[in-house]
Amino acid sequence: MKFKSSLIVMLALAAITFSSCKEKGSSDAENPLYNSVSQPSSEQSAAFLIDWWKQLFSFVASEKLSPPDASRMYAYMATAMYEAQIAGAPYHQSLEGQLNDLNDLPRPKSDEVYDWTTVTIETAYYVQDEMLGRYLPAGVGAINKLHEKQINERAATIPEDVIMRSKEYGRALAEAVIAWSENDGYEKTRYEQFKAPSREGHPEYWEPTDFNQTALEPFWGTHRTFAVPNNKLCDIDMKFPYSEDKDSEFYKQALEVYTVDKKLTEEQRIIAQYWADDPGETATPPGHWMYIAGNFVQAEDWKLDNAAELYALVAISMQDACISLWHTKYRVNLVRPKTYINEQMEAGWEPYVETPPFPGYTSGHSGFSGAASEVMTALIGDNKPFTDSSHVKIGLEPREFSSFRAAAEEAAYSRMYGGIHYTCEIQDGLVQGQCAGNYVLNDVVTGLRRSAATQTAKR
Repeated sequence: MKFKSSLIVMLALAAITFSSCKEKGSSDAENPLYNSVSQPSSEQSAAFLIDWWKQLFSFVASEKLSPPDASRMYAYMATAMYEAQIAGAPYHQSLEGQLNDLNDLPRPKSDEVYDWTTVTIETAYYVQDEMLGRYLPAGVGAINKLHEKQINERAATIPEDVIMRSKEYGRALAEAVIAWSENDGYEKTRYEQFKAPSREGHPEYWEPTDFNQTALEPFWGTHRTFAVPNNKLCDIDMKFPYSEDKDSEFYKQALEVYTVDKKLTEEQRIIAQYWADDPGETATPPGHWMYIAGNFVQAEDWKLDNAAELYALVAISMQDACISLWHTKYRVNLVRPKTYINEQMEAGWEPYVETPPFPGYTSGHSGFSGAASEVMTALIGDNKPFTDSSHVKIGLEPREFSSFRAAAEEAAYSRMYGGIHYTCEIQDGLVQGQCAGNYVLNDVVTGLRRSAATQTAKR
């Protein structure tokens, strides 16, 4: 009887132990880097990430960073966050070896305890500091305050040795990500000189549309991509040639821009303003989409592993789209509507929003939106209604959308209402962005569960 009781106790203890392992995911983890002795990142809240993104959005706006610059920062920041928690995510895979030249990242010890929230805080702190270092923002002290606040909150419940070990690993990982960023071609192109091709004999070529404008990031299309193999994979060509013939498709599309502007409705004005996302006023178009992603993370209380995946794939897809878009912009070098309409239809005509200082084909807003909407459709859901309140702070009312793709289409056509893009630039820009988004979804494996969900969403 005593033996039987002991056996029952032993079996019960074994069952408890097995159950505990199952909760941590150690027995069925799909991630070969998974550290089973630490609390999984899949059990930790992602709420603290929101503060880091808001801080970065604030700096991007205050420093008037361009959309390409912002998209690059977002992609490195999001990749760093994802890798910081990956050893605590049983059902996700590392991006190492999948993103271009991302190799030899430091890894935590499998038999020691880490706090993945602390690791992510530390990694985000050093990567953001490096990304913003060249701009020397006056509010850089805000990063230090946020870092100190969040670390102190973790230290109140996490043993000191775990905090210290996690911070050390976070900083080592940040240094590796920073080193990876230094070889993407960005620094090199800070010093390259660009001379726009002459329009003499080439009326189809772009030229600055306002006094003292200089070409923005003419070499961005040469930068190293993140996931897409190269800058040409999603390249696209115009379906018809430039023409000044009034019966031509090109003239008709320019006339469409002109006519829409002359009859602009109040709703179209609101849409043009809402998606303008001008540098210095907002976190730029890619920041707008990162904000939308963050709203879901916050409202639905996502866990760290899934939130980090969402941020990473959205940001990476937009940066790869940006590189492809800028490659196409300066390869095609197409004249903007303002120049064409002034020369062919009405001298002195001005678009509703200011024309940015780079060629039009293809539309950057369309590309960013096409990429982000594809990824968010796969990870969050198709036909997912949502309210976007990104611009309440600048006095714009929230807007409601039936899906991410519907929002992307509105964002794309907002540039027609603004008078700065032809339909071909809008539609082909969406396609170009979707190309980048779908490549990231289909060829970057972050987890078998996400891959299956993606295929379901695509069907």
